[in-house]
Amino acid sequence: MSKRSERIRVLDDGRLEIIDPTFSDVPLLREINPDFKIETAPLLNFSFPRFQRSRQLGCGFSQEELRCKGDDWLWALHDQICCDGPTGLRKNGEVSLLDLKIELARRQLMNCNLCAHRCGVNRLKGKTGVCGLGPEAHVGDCFPHIGEEAPINPSYLISLYGCGLRCQHCQQSQLLDISSLIGDPLMSISWEDVMGCPVRSISFAGGNPDENLYGILQFMNSAPESFMLPIVWNCHGYSTSNTIKLLDGVVDVYVPDFKYWKNDCAQKLSSAPCYGKIALSTIKQMLTQSVPVIVRILVLPGHADCCHLPTIDALRKIMDDNLLISIRNQYSPGSLGLWVGSNNSLLAARPMEKDIKAVKDSLLDLNYI
Repeated sequence: MSKRSERIRVLDDGRLEIIDPTFSDVPLLREINPDFKIETAPLLNFSFPRFQRSRQLGCGFSQEELRCKGDDWLWALHDQICCDGPTGLRKNGEVSLLDLKIELARRQLMNCNLCAHRCGVNRLKGKTGVCGLGPEAHVGDCFPHIGEEAPINPSYLISLYGCGLRCQHCQQSQLLDISSLIGDPLMSISWEDVMGCPVRSISFAGGNPDENLYGILQFMNSAPESFMLPIVWNCHGYSTSNTIKLLDGVVDVYVPDFKYWKNDCAQKLSSAPCYGKIALSTIKQMLTQSVPVIVRILVLPGHADCCHLPTIDALRKIMDDNLLISIRNQYSPGSLGLWVGSNNSLLAARPMEKDIKAVKDSLLDLNYI
């Protein structure tokens, strides 16, 4: 099941750039560069998918009993299990820790606060917030991607419709307009197809996965017991504490974007108030889960000094062994298109080489890939 269409562009210096390359692009890449190889690296501290463990652990209650409990009671049970450990393996008639997370995610949709906009709408009853989504997750694109960071590369990438941000430089803007949603339901993806690909991880992206949390957890609960790849959460970082708590024991690798530091830039380009503060808090919470956190910074034209360099300074203060920084320099407006209504002339050009160099040079004392 692949919906991918080829995206190839010619750079100003005559080089070809293939956007979101897959295995079918390898012959062309090797024709251009005979030394091309798919980069891989060990994923440290991974041995078993965390969500599979959460499916094995019992909560001591049946599904009917959970549905009768209040939100505060369920969160207390959830936090106790995540902090102190479960009572044992799941027994017949007993829900798992993953089932508990799914029930809590479902309730989040009744007063939605899955992203930092905290729209408070009841998505279960057809109300929509900034992301425009209902309760179900729909696939915009899925394919084995060979251009991810080396510890997770290649990855089976599942891009979902809907996002709480409205970035003028969005590379997947076609996934934001869900007024005429045509994507297949996430549950229609075949686990056999995923497991039949020569990949090293499965990545949920978008759009954005946070707003699709309920559907993703349901999909993961349908995985065969033989599925043993790490789960990657590729998100915009504009998250809430509840969302990251529900991902504890589910996600093996986080890949949050860190788009801006300056509030004015975040508001103007993505309609995301307090983005820098929220993204930094999100990353701090991710790090408490003792899994790799690969922070992506897409270098935007004109935003090195106001956003990217201050972001790196902020990350330097919370750096630990699980935090890695990935600098992406492939921004180009030519074939990506800007969000409708954009009038920002800075975004109409590629970032300058001196800005890319300044951002990369600032990483020399940090963990980067």
